[in-house]
Amino acid sequence: MKNKVIGLILALVVILSSVGGFALADGEKGTLQVSFMTGNIRIAVNILAQQLGYFAEEGVTVQEVNLGGMDALTAINGEGNLDVLTTGFVPDLQAIGNGYDLVVVGGTAVEGGAVIAKEGSAEAFRDAGTIINVDAFLNAKLGFKRNEAAWVITRQYLLDNGVTAEQIAAIEDEAAGNISYYADETAVAQAVQKGEIELGFLPLEYALLYADAYGLETVTAAGALQENYVCCREVTSRTRLAEKAEAFAAYERARIRAFEYYKAGETDEEIRANVVNIVVKWSGKEPDYVETYLYGGVTKYAVDPNTAGIIKYVEAANNSGLLKSAAIDFGTYDITANIDTSAYLSALSSLAEENPDNAFYAQLLEEYNAAN
Repeated sequence: MKNKVIGLILALVVILSSVGGFALADGEKGTLQVSFMTGNIRIAVNILAQQLGYFAEEGVTVQEVNLGGMDALTAINGEGNLDVLTTGFVPDLQAIGNGYDLVVVGGTAVEGGAVIAKEGSAEAFRDAGTIINVDAFLNAKLGFKRNEAAWVITRQYLLDNGVTAEQIAAIEDEAAGNISYYADETAVAQAVQKGEIELGFLPLEYALLYADAYGLETVTAAGALQENYVCCREVTSRTRLAEKAEAFAAYERARIRAFEYYKAGETDEEIRANVVNIVVKWSGKEPDYVETYLYGGVTKYAVDPNTAGIIKYVEAANNSGLLKSAAIDFGTYDITANIDTSAYLSALSSLAEENPDNAFYAQLLEEYNAAN
């Protein structure tokens, strides 16, 4: 009986230590609950890190949670069951403007937006000298979902190329019928098809997905208007980052390794096929669509926090009116107060130190120093 009691006590100690009641065992860095929205392959780096076993190898347990948007941010900021949101960025900024104590810890992807027109009419909105024909844009009817990053970037591009704030205000005059807002991407594509609007603004994957079905063509990718603009960041709360610092560093190590594997697929056909297969199995999407999305220029993955890119995007988003808040004036607010690169830098530095001949890690360090 005495031996049975001792055995039960030891078993209880093991269980408690696994859930944080005691110090974690060597090599175990803890658990992070991370947003894995169903079918969303913009988080391909995280999908790979999970499916290739990199998270487990680095000692962090990543629990996939199907939660996004403001619900996810509210969960992160409070007592909810989420530690990291990896998609969107305007909602993150809006939440910060409403008092959420959030910090950006890493990157998910950059660019990824597109300006679309009805097939055969895109050329009228292009200009060889400045990418887009500004006069044509000023006189076109526009449409998109609210908070659409492709419009935020295009709007800033227009301002940077001689368009006045008054002219922008005229473009955005909904009452005059110059601009329309839609509930989803399909409605935007249909509006362009029907001629209700002349220019639509979509994530690039939707522009390509709907091209044949709705007779659309891309005027320009938004990345041509502002290279490497941040569209998705990794966000957590300051409290969660402090409480789970080791887990976050391990999490970033795994993501950097997965990013390296993904990039190797650009030149290695076998790796590329495996990457596509992994993402197809996880997402349920068609192989051709996944391969085009991952390697066809639809989006660009980037795991660096990119402080410089965040600063630039916040300026554009604030100019667009998306960040109006009673709590914060983003025109004067220092957004770097909501960026913490410590986990990413710790992860990257340790990988580079352990692998001194690895050119990929050395390149990422150079990019980190330039952007942060």
